[in-house]
Amino acid sequence: MTVILAAEPIPEQHVEDLQQQGLTIINLDNVQPEQLATIDIMFGWNKMVGPKILATPNHRLKWIQAASSGVDYLPLATLSEQGIIVSNAKGMHAVPIAQTVMSYILYFTRGIRQSLSSQANKEWRHHEIGRATETLEHRTIMVFGTGQIGHQIAVYAKALGLKTIGINRHGEKRDAFDEILTDQDYQTKLADADFVVNMMPLTPETENFFDTAFFNAMGEGHYFFNLGRGASINETALMAQLNNGHLAGAAIDVAQTEPLPETSPLWTTTNLVITPHISGYIPDIHERLFRIFEQNLPVFLTDGQLAVNQVDLSAGY
Repeated sequence: MTVILAAEPIPEQHVEDLQQQGLTIINLDNVQPEQLATIDIMFGWNKMVGPKILATPNHRLKWIQAASSGVDYLPLATLSEQGIIVSNAKGMHAVPIAQTVMSYILYFTRGIRQSLSSQANKEWRHHEIGRATETLEHRTIMVFGTGQIGHQIAVYAKALGLKTIGINRHGEKRDAFDEILTDQDYQTKLADADFVVNMMPLTPETENFFDTAFFNAMGEGHYFFNLGRGASINETALMAQLNNGHLAGAAIDVAQTEPLPETSPLWTTTNLVITPHISGYIPDIHERLFRIFEQNLPVFLTDGQLAVNQVDLSAGY
């Protein structure tokens, strides 16, 4: 009998189908210590229960379906040692995250930021705000990470008239990007990028990637958006470049410490927009996650393999 731990809710209409297939579903709230060794599959990850399963002698866990694209929060080395495979939610969040990036761009360029301030003060600053607006034709966006999310960002950006430059490890060509560079030669075009977006997974190579030298090399008056991982950027360096005016604006959907502490200086940094890790949220997130899960389930039950979205545990994505 195959046992699935629903660390994330499985939509009710699918629970009955799984049970009819002879599968046992245990909800996270109901799991008992003596059941930990019997769990074969985790639908989602839980930082309290997951490590307990991994530490249980002779446990049966063989597959984790993560609820996110990035999996740096999982104990990847331990999973690899124990022969546990992982699938992620790659692609599920592409549209909402790309739409969030577009909202950042329009917020900073189309007078929305200034209009909100004007509204709060009950001021009709028609000409002043109008003259400060910018259009996007012939501007350039540089996206670090050209997977499904990066691709969707490029699709939307081209619809707004932007030139698109993608950055990946090996310079592999990707649709919707006018140009592809690697993470070793992007410097040749960095100063020309009006908007820089981070969508890279967190790995040893991408940790603290966006540092003082990087922000100094960006063009004056340009914008930086981080929707990848908080640890990929030096937050102190970003704040310095915003406070001294070198960067015109930035937006972060992720932070090194989450929740962001009330004492963090990020809250009051000039021209910084903070969204609380919401860019990937969608109303039917668990239904969409299950669609990935159900593609893999028959293959896993047959031969212990996965059909889609398997994570390379050594690479971290």
